[in-house]
Amino acid sequence: MTDKAQLFSNDLEAIFLRRPNRFLIMAENEGKEILCHCPNPGRLSELLFPGTTLILEKHDGGTGWTAAALKREEPLRTKNYGSGIVPLYASRANKAAEALILSRIIPGLSDIRREYKAGGSRFDFLCTGSGGKRHLVEVKACSLVEHGVAMFPDAPSLRALKHLEELDRLSREGYECHVLFVIMHGRPRSFIPNLHTDPAFAKALCRYVAGGGVQAHTALLRCGEDGWATLVEKEIPLRLDPSLESLAASGGGNYLIFLEIPEECAISVGSLGMITIKAGWYVYSGSARKNLYLRIARHQRKMRKQKHWHLDYLTPRARTIKSFPVLTSGNLECDLAADLHKLGGIGISGFGCSDCRCKSHLFFFPGPPLENRDFSDMLFRYRHVEFLKNA
Repeated sequence: MTDKAQLFSNDLEAIFLRRPNRFLIMAENEGKEILCHCPNPGRLSELLFPGTTLILEKHDGGTGWTAAALKREEPLRTKNYGSGIVPLYASRANKAAEALILSRIIPGLSDIRREYKAGGSRFDFLCTGSGGKRHLVEVKACSLVEHGVAMFPDAPSLRALKHLEELDRLSREGYECHVLFVIMHGRPRSFIPNLHTDPAFAKALCRYVAGGGVQAHTALLRCGEDGWATLVEKEIPLRLDPSLESLAASGGGNYLIFLEIPEECAISVGSLGMITIKAGWYVYSGSARKNLYLRIARHQRKMRKQKHWHLDYLTPRARTIKSFPVLTSGNLECDLAADLHKLGGIGISGFGCSDCRCKSHLFFFPGPPLENRDFSDMLFRYRHVEFLKNA
């Protein structure tokens, strides 16, 4: 076992401009735009803001550059995540796992085979441990760390769910089965599965770990600008208590809907009558005590639905619609609305608040809210509120 693992090389630094799709990033260096490959298909919405410094790695073929890492700087007024280098090569977490972590979680480790096929999946490692036991290890890189809590995944992952299901099944065929979450940055106090964006994965992890079929591990890395990573903590507390599984299964909570309206329009909204909607960005705060994801899916459909909620009158005019679920045991939609106002949102009078005392649950912003770090901070604060209580 070594004490360091190189995750990337620092060949050039550039400034993040935009992300045309999940595989490409547009950056700028000395006034010249550079198209880069993005090696992490996750959303990375809490990391990639205009002006963020990227570390690029040179390679042959394709765009010629890969956005290998970024520099995250924590505002002085907060203590939410920590400054530092965030590696973006999710696949290279395997390299760090092999060099720094496997010998700590596999007793008597004597042999490592990479990319081992078992059942219907290919796993990152097959390791031989004490007594000749066979250990299957699947590594998951975790880049989502906010408010002292690390989460995986940052977007729904059918592949990750399939790996868990296969590991649980293979445990009954004599394998020791492990999932290893390699946290790539930050200073988390705990780790939880991301029940907000992937409740199926969260429920499966809780169930299979509790049943003994899968052993879950967490480890925290720290990476320098030169791309060399060290192991900081070999085990971050993993929270898989019954309340988390219950919350993931409840299907109740709150949500934010982001809409981009490309041009000014006048719309008739039920009892509100005719209202003028300016071009720009809008954020709507709502809640559903059950069937949260069905409610969100309905809001995201522009057509083929009867108009029931105020938002139904607006969604057909949107160019883009994005949703952000927040599973909680309580109704926080009014608190979300209040915070949207504090962040500079201009409320549309009476919109979406007929059953409460709020002045509005729809807020206009002249610029894209998702490019504002304060929005990201607010969203994750609400997503972690249930887990910060006892942190």
